[in-house]
Amino acid sequence: MLKEFTLFFILFTSTLFAQNYERYKKLKDTTLISKNLGIKKKVSITVPIEWQDGIKNDFPLIIVFDKQNKRSHNYIINTIDYLTSTEQMPSSIIISVESEQRYRYNETQYKISDANGLALENENFIFEELIPLAEKDYKASKFRILIGHSRYGYFTTSVFNSRINDLNGVISMSPFFFQKNVDLTDSISKMNKLSYHSKKYYRFGIGNDYPEDFAKMDSVIKKSTPNPFLDMKGYHFKAADHNATPGLLINRALYEIFEEWSAIQAEFSSTKQKDLSIKKSLEQKIQSNYGTKLNFSIGTLNGKGWYFYNEKQYNKAIQAWQILMDSYPNFSQGFLYIIKAQIQLKQNYFQTVEKFKASLVNSEIYTEKEKQELEIELQEITK
Repeated sequence: MLKEFTLFFILFTSTLFAQNYERYKKLKDTTLISKNLGIKKKVSITVPIEWQDGIKNDFPLIIVFDKQNKRSHNYIINTIDYLTSTEQMPSSIIISVESEQRYRYNETQYKISDANGLALENENFIFEELIPLAEKDYKASKFRILIGHSRYGYFTTSVFNSRINDLNGVISMSPFFFQKNVDLTDSISKMNKLSYHSKKYYRFGIGNDYPEDFAKMDSVIKKSTPNPFLDMKGYHFKAADHNATPGLLINRALYEIFEEWSAIQAEFSSTKQKDLSIKKSLEQKIQSNYGTKLNFSIGTLNGKGWYFYNEKQYNKAIQAWQILMDSYPNFSQGFLYIIKAQIQLKQNYFQTVEKFKASLVNSEIYTEKEKQELEIELQEITK
C-alpha cells in the first residue's frame, strides 16, 4: 500500500528539487501597472501542481506582501507547501506582491494619518485589480487570505476591518496598531458586534518591538463578547526580533485557519468511515464554516481508494478512485488504480485504459519522462 500510495509524490522528485517545492510550481513572474496606485507592481504567481487550464476546480487565494524580503517570503511559501503536502491545508493560489521601498510607506498609510497616504488606493488595487485577475486567469476562489509584515501588518489589519466581507482571513506579523488619528484596536473591538455569513480569521504575532501594541490588542480581543464567526488570536514572542516573527507565526496561523478543513477531511479518510456518500455532507460542513467550497486533497481521496483496495473491497475502491478522478481528472494515476481493482474483479477495463491515455495526454502534472513511466506501468498491470 505504502509504495502505491506515495508513488504520486515520488514521481515528482526530479522536478521538485529544481523548484524547491513539493506541491507547488512557480507559474510566472509579471508586472502589473496599477491604475489605482499609478505605479508598476511586480508580482509572482505560484500554483499547485494539479493546477492547469481546463480543470473545473478553483483554489483558495493567498496574497503575500513584501515579496522583496526574500528570507521571510521564501519561508512563508515553503510553509504553505509543507502544510499542503501534509494535508493540513488545501492547495491554494499564491500571489506574491513586491513593494518598492520608495513606495512602501505611502502604500500602507491612510490619508487620515498622512495626506500622501495611498492605502485606500492600495486596497482598491487589491480588490479591483489583483483579485479579479486571480479569479479570471488563475482559478482563484472566493476564499481569500492576506499575509503582511510590519507596515503591511498594519495595513492588512486595517483591511481586515474595512474589507471583512471580502476576506476570510488575515495573518499579520509584527504589526503596529496606532498611527496619527488611527487606533486599530478600537476598530477591531467593534467587529465583534457585527454578524457574518461565515467564519473570519485574524492572527497577529508581535516580537520585542511593539509590546504595548500587543498588550492593547490582546486585551481588546480577550475582553470582547465572543462571536462564533470571528476567530481572532494574537501571539507575543517576547524575545523575538522584528524580522523573526514571520517564521514564528506563519505555520501556526495557517494551521489554525485550516484546522477545521483538515479535521473534516479526516472524517472522510478515517478507516471507520465506510460510507463514501458522506463526502457531500462533509463538503457542506466545510462550506458552512468557510463560506465557500474548499476541495478535498488528492492525498485524502487517493488514500481512501487504497484503504478499500487493501481491504479487498474492490468495488468500494473503484468508487473512491472515481470520486478522485471526478475531482482531479489530470491525476492520471487514478485510472491505473481503478484498472488494478477491475482486474481483481475480472471486469472489462478497456474503457478505463482509454480514459487513462486521454488523461495522460492532457495532464500537466507529469513530465514527459514521468508520462513514459506511467505508460510502462500500464503495460505491466495489464500484461
